[in-house]
Amino acid sequence: MGRKSNAAEKRSQIVTAFCDCVIDLGLDKATMGEVAARVGMDRSTMHYYFRTREELVAEATQHITHFYVERIENIVAKLSPADRAQQLVELLFGPTFHQPRQSILLDELTTLGNRDAFFQDQVAGFYRRIEAIVVQVIDESFRDRPAKDRRLIAYAISQLSEGTTVFMSLGFDKSRRLAARQAALMMLKQLAPDDREA
Repeated sequence: MGRKSNAAEKRSQIVTAFCDCVIDLGLDKATMGEVAARVGMDRSTMHYYFRTREELVAEATQHITHFYVERIENIVAKLSPADRAQQLVELLFGPTFHQPRQSILLDELTTLGNRDAFFQDQVAGFYRRIEAIVVQVIDESFRDRPAKDRRLIAYAISQLSEGTTVFMSLGFDKSRRLAARQAALMMLKQLAPDDREA
């Protein structure tokens, strides 16, 4: 594989600095000037890599999407096919899934998405990617169940996972995460074949 180009490395440094600014200062104070100072360049040079702040915010959204999607996909690929859906629930509601700094960034981007249609599409794309992984795992794990039932459970688990992340970001104790995990496992049980004698 070839080495990253200097321009690609600079863009990556700028995106990382922007994400750190958003986490440390909030989205409104993460200005192009602040980001330029953090990477040690003047604003005009930074504009060579990102012409507008909107372009930088869009790239940051892709960055957070890549962080979570790649992480989940790498873990899911290693899970046993026999109980992949249950293991995915354990991941999504486990003690290490919630990443406080990344959650701050995602919360800030989501807030921007609530105000601006362009960024709404960007942030919605993040949630669609996570949801697609959950749908895929549930589809593969419960092929014999009706598609409508699989989708209902996959969508509910995806939303429950995001809600749990919000609660954790707000400082709620682990009982909320454990309750959400239990609810997700109960939903999976609804899809499992009924082994009881008729």
